[in-house]
Amino acid sequence: MVRIGPRERPIFVTDVRAVVVTAVLVALAAACGVFAFFTGSASITAGQVFDAVLGRGDDFTHMVVVEWRAPRVLMALVLGAALALSGALFQNLTNNPLGSPDVIGFQTGSYTGALIAMLVLRGGSTATLLGALAGGLLTAVTVFFLASKDGHARGVRLIIVGIGVSAMLAAVNTWLLLTATVEDAIMASLWGAGNLAGTSWNTLGFAASGTVVFIAVTALLARPMRLTQIGIPFATALGQNVRAVQVAAIIIGIGLTALATATVGPISFIALAAPQIARRLVRADGLALMPTAATGALLLVLADTVAQRIHPTSPLPVGIVTVSIGGIYFLWLLIQEGRK
Repeated sequence: MVRIGPRERPIFVTDVRAVVVTAVLVALAAACGVFAFFTGSASITAGQVFDAVLGRGDDFTHMVVVEWRAPRVLMALVLGAALALSGALFQNLTNNPLGSPDVIGFQTGSYTGALIAMLVLRGGSTATLLGALAGGLLTAVTVFFLASKDGHARGVRLIIVGIGVSAMLAAVNTWLLLTATVEDAIMASLWGAGNLAGTSWNTLGFAASGTVVFIAVTALLARPMRLTQIGIPFATALGQNVRAVQVAAIIIGIGLTALATATVGPISFIALAAPQIARRLVRADGLALMPTAATGALLLVLADTVAQRIHPTSPLPVGIVTVSIGGIYFLWLLIQEGRK
């Protein structure tokens, strides 16, 4: 075990396997990012990349490497970690591997809020973020209210209600796109596919700063949520305010999802798959924050690299790749859950 802080009440505790797995995942994500730097429709050598990063390259190389590729790769790493942690929070809350924000409708709700801000209210990036956050929160309140029984909403009941609410919101999203102007509908549809193209340093700075804040709060929730996962009566007996922990986890999880949705559009199945892959790699229950974040970052940067190179002259939005691969994983997961 690796401990940081006093022996009686350590601030941070993890095992060696989790540290090693995280280091390997970070190395793989970095390698994938470096590969994305050096390859693409514009042929650029390693020397040109380093010159551009150091400010010694020509204008074209600087534009391709520093203005286009670098923000895109870093955004994939940041939002991959954010989506993975959001999925880990909701899977822990529901105690179900299907309990991720893209399955139970929270991501769809964030998309609905963002569409209303974009198409109806004609707002900018700030309004889109607030709309995504409000849409996700309202969806969460609705799902938990409809699925509540004796004051708690957990397990299969929450998943089924969430899927139903998600389907209804998807219909609303379609109606919003159909009633918008052609130009606005095309723009919103491209954005709604989950697209990292056009990422700027300003957008990256906004997403990265928000993600860091949410991750810091998530780290504070790790221990209380571990007690809650053991059992609500057990956690209550130890003096923990279970309701406050659950509400905080919901807000942080939706905030992470809304942040990703507002910046690049909805990207599905990273939140579903990354936490489970991380837990299998470290062979541990709970949030597994570092491995989960590293797994999400690797999955999204890898998916974006594939999306850009399947058809180099017409790159795909990364959301299409994650849906295509994630759909197969989701089907396998449903089969596994049905056998229990």
